[in-house]
Amino acid sequence: MSQSDDLLLCPITLELFKDPVLAQDGHTYERQAIVEWIQKKGRSPITDQPLSLEHLYPNHAIKKAVDHFENTMKSKKYQYVLGVDVKKKAGRPLFQSFGKTIFYAEWLPTKK
Repeated sequence: MSQSDDLLLCPITLELFKDPVLAQDGHTYERQAIVEWIQKKGRSPITDQPLSLEHLYPNHAIKKAVDHFENTMKSKKYQYVLGVDVKKKAGRPLFQSFGKTIFYAEWLPTKK
């Protein structure tokens, strides 16, 4: 991922958006992550301003960008395919720097 691709990652989960929402602070979050955050803390994880569940709006532009990114990645011919040969383990990245993110991964069983 490039630095611009990092805009497609939720700042809470550090994963690609699935259901991006725009909050009152002007930032986009994964819906489930920001709902849990607001229920626990009530404030923005970035700006520290108060947030409410009633003011979360779908971010269609980011969703389109994520869909485009995923389709582009699927069309490239990589030696191993995510979801076929390997899968990313749930949780936070192992390392992230300069637009690169490394996750724990595990091999998927081969089909015979």
